[in-house]
Amino acid sequence: MPTQEERITTLEYDLKQFRTETVKAYTDMAFEMTMVKGLTEDAIKRLASLRTEMNERFNHVDTQLALILAKLDERM
Repeated sequence: MPTQEERITTLEYDLKQFRTETVKAYTDMAFEMTMVKGLTEDAIKRLASLRTEMNERFNHVDTQLALILAKLDERM
């Protein structure tokens, strides 16, 4: 049976190991969250740009359609 000193030494080693692994896990998680935040911000910017571009195109199509309908009305 291990002595109390050996048991304490083992416990201290295990706690140190746990702390090291926990710090590494939190560091990795923080890095990954930073990456996800950056990717999310980039996606939001691209979606906003796409929305603006689509609105401009639909407005152009609406204008062209209105011109076509006006010409059709003139013929009738």
